[in-house]
Amino acid sequence: MKEFDSLVEIMRILRSKDGCPWDRAQKLKDLKDYLLEEVYELIDVIGSKHYSKIEEELGDVFLILVFICQMYAEKNKFTVKDVLKAINNKMISRHPHVFSPDFKRNNPLKTKDNVVKFWVKEKAKNKKRKNIYERLPKKAPSLLLAYILFKEEKYLGRSLEVKQAISGIKKKIQALGLSRADRKLITDIALDLSRIASLNKINLEISLREKVFSKARSLTY
Repeated sequence: MKEFDSLVEIMRILRSKDGCPWDRAQKLKDLKDYLLEEVYELIDVIGSKHYSKIEEELGDVFLILVFICQMYAEKNKFTVKDVLKAINNKMISRHPHVFSPDFKRNNPLKTKDNVVKFWVKEKAKNKKRKNIYERLPKKAPSLLLAYILFKEEKYLGRSLEVKQAISGIKKKIQALGLSRADRKLITDIALDLSRIASLNKINLEISLREKVFSKARSLTY
């Protein structure tokens, strides 16, 4: 796609000795911060009807990703082409039920849950993960980590039922009311709430974030 090729070339020029001093001065640690910022800005508008804003924020994320690729290309580690080739190969290997006739014939994955369970086990095997801890993105916010934890637990067939989770949290809330606020107990309650949210396919990180902003708008100085 010529537009994507143009972006890659623009980024190469900006980083060159005849390019932009600001772009040349950036370090990978700077790009990590910019990427996080841009992703949150994109999350803010996805699902809205501000389509031009969504388009703009997607462009900003593409820019940072291409920027990062360019920095690694300068170190002779890999290029944008290598990255795209790797993800193309990964998508095909992760979807044998679509791209492999033999697999489709012998292992039909006909539901979304069947597909996700297959993904979880295959990813763990390919990445040689021993436990869910190795799956968790260590820099992610804690509520998002909890959501991923319980989602993985469910697909491994080790999750509690919603009723069990609710029963457990009720006991802890009662205990909280009978004693002085306890850090461990409150943390356990927050974790249980995260479990219940995950079992109901609610990403508490996103929904709580939305609720906080909504509440903040109603509180005037």
